[in-house]
Amino acid sequence: MLFTFTLFNDIHKLYGQSFIFVYREDNVRMKWFIFIATVCFSCVAKSQGIFQIRDDKPVSFKFELVNNVVLVPLTINGMPFSFLLDTGVKETILFVNAEDSLYLNNQNKMKFRGIGIEEGVDGILSTDNVVEVGDVAVDSLHWLYVIQGTELDISSDIGVAINGILGSKFFNSFAVNVDYQKQRITLFPPGYNYEKSIRKYKYIPLTLENERPYITANMLVDTTWTGGKMLVDMGNTAPLMLFSFLLSDFHIKEPYVEEYIGRGFNGAVYGKRNRIRKVALEDFVLDYPIVAYPDSNALFMSKLAENRIGSVGNQVLQRFHLLIDYRNDALYLRKNKKFAKPFLLNMAGIEVRHDGMIWRKEWVKTAPQKKQEHQMKPDQGITINLANDAFQYTFVLQPTYRIAGVRKNSPAAEAGIQSGDMLLKVNGKSVGILTLPKIMTALQSRPGETIRLTLQRGDEQYDTRFLLVDPIPF
Repeated sequence: MLFTFTLFNDIHKLYGQSFIFVYREDNVRMKWFIFIATVCFSCVAKSQGIFQIRDDKPVSFKFELVNNVVLVPLTINGMPFSFLLDTGVKETILFVNAEDSLYLNNQNKMKFRGIGIEEGVDGILSTDNVVEVGDVAVDSLHWLYVIQGTELDISSDIGVAINGILGSKFFNSFAVNVDYQKQRITLFPPGYNYEKSIRKYKYIPLTLENERPYITANMLVDTTWTGGKMLVDMGNTAPLMLFSFLLSDFHIKEPYVEEYIGRGFNGAVYGKRNRIRKVALEDFVLDYPIVAYPDSNALFMSKLAENRIGSVGNQVLQRFHLLIDYRNDALYLRKNKKFAKPFLLNMAGIEVRHDGMIWRKEWVKTAPQKKQEHQMKPDQGITINLANDAFQYTFVLQPTYRIAGVRKNSPAAEAGIQSGDMLLKVNGKSVGILTLPKIMTALQSRPGETIRLTLQRGDEQYDTRFLLVDPIPF
């Protein structure tokens, strides 16, 4: 979900970098090993393979851009999935139910323990799997880190099914070109000369630490420039994220809002959001970006990369055509048509989450027929087609949406909307025919626009309306 999902993948980058794994080797002797991982899921993975493409030439495939995250088609041992592509996560992580893991190879049970998880989360390390991305890149020795999907409910925040996260193991294998406008990814084989493909791009120095990419970004807050090392984070839906408590003499300027920022293993993360005047990536300058400031207790600061002050998220990255090359420590950027578009905030002040699917009964008008017919068919008796206009029932499987949070003093709060209310209609349209991105677009359209909602609380329905207000105006 736009603006409500910015830290879910930082379960590794923020809170997960000192996980304790309790690892059990399932053999006769039932040996137990306990070790502390100093980075996210940091098992010694030298033996696993890398992704390869079939021919020694560039290949490409389509992806989906949903609520500011990139979703790629992926198969594991022949089974299809949809994975979030994320430069900020090291390993490949699969979300499954316990009964869905039978197709995985070489499974070993383990516990994941992070900040705020006293009992730990059950998981599996599965090795030597055949993983194929976009029908063009294959790794036949891939390691998967498997957790229960209910432990990190990404899909309900985004509004579509997300089965896992594809991280740096993919980016280590090739130079990756992302065209956000055409929603197409192109992979260049190792050693391929891609200079013609980036003739109009600008080179940005890139450094890799623990298989994660960092650049330098500079931000203008009022009249003061500040800057430092920022993670290039495709899994972060916010434009920018700053750890303000790590910056000397930095104060979050009003106006700002305090609200839900994202989700991790230990639950919801809260913080502040505001706008700053500019952000500069080398010669590229973007005006009035929105910045998220997570609370300091959400971070495991001793495990952050040295001197890191925040992240550049996907709302900034998707304003460019980009090529990222881990092997040559290079990032190349070129403006696209979205470069000058404004950064938008949820002006209604409500967090909407996908709440499952239900069957709805609808009336459907049958097509009139010219005349009444009686047809005799061998072995079928008599078939009668009635010629009059009529209605019939049809059942349609449709999504449901629930209010998961209401920002204090927001237009939605003033209108009496409460967390837990079921959302039924937006501006007269049933939510059953709307996607979560369309709902969120309506809630952040333009200041001063009237929003009409129909909701249900318990057994009662109610209607309300309010004006959208940007709480952090330009």
